[in-house]
Amino acid sequence: MSRHFPFATGLSALARTFSLPVVLVTAASLLLVACAAKPKLDYYGKDISCQDLGQHWTLPDSAGVSRSPADFQGKVTYLFFGFTSCPDVCPTTMVELGRVKHLMGSDADKLQVVFVTVDPERDTPAVAQTYVKAFDPSATALVGDADQLAAMASRFKAFYEREDGPVPGAYAMTHTAGGYLFDRQGRVRLFVPFGMPVEQLFSDIQRLTLEPDHPVKAPGAGQCPGVAGKG
Repeated sequence: MSRHFPFATGLSALARTFSLPVVLVTAASLLLVACAAKPKLDYYGKDISCQDLGQHWTLPDSAGVSRSPADFQGKVTYLFFGFTSCPDVCPTTMVELGRVKHLMGSDADKLQVVFVTVDPERDTPAVAQTYVKAFDPSATALVGDADQLAAMASRFKAFYEREDGPVPGAYAMTHTAGGYLFDRQGRVRLFVPFGMPVEQLFSDIQRLTLEPDHPVKAPGAGQCPGVAGKG
């Protein structure tokens, strides 16, 4: 018949058999194993904090005011590239971000949405502002000229391209479909692929909202997963 003893009783028995230092080392080892067994809580989005993305850019907003990452510090920021004539990806993204804000309740103002148009030819500042405000009154639209847009996209390794339609003058824009999440210190942390469930996006944003102020320790550049995705 096997008998079971409380942990403290077993530890006393070990102490009588072995020297006290051996017992302490054994107990510490057990604790380390128990801690190591706990699963790591990863983000749902792709961790791109080890890439130098989106840190040194400026682009005018719909009021003509030059914006930079520093303007959005203090809030978690979701920045994405799109255009107002987008038939699916862009309006879906705005609706899903609205659902996230609904889930955040009284903390909804801690999330800042930033829309960067990849179609400055048609998306004038007034058009871009009207578009984002229809979804989120607190959202910001950034509208630059062709050169400013190209420089901005390169900072994020974002893709966009004009696709001419069958009718002369008609065209659509192909672009990176996901978005970039900044923490409250203004650093890009995650790439959110288009179609990620709202509950997962909410979880990532909440974690960044509750994260204490401290530097992000990340591996060297070049070790992050790619962020390419078209829409």
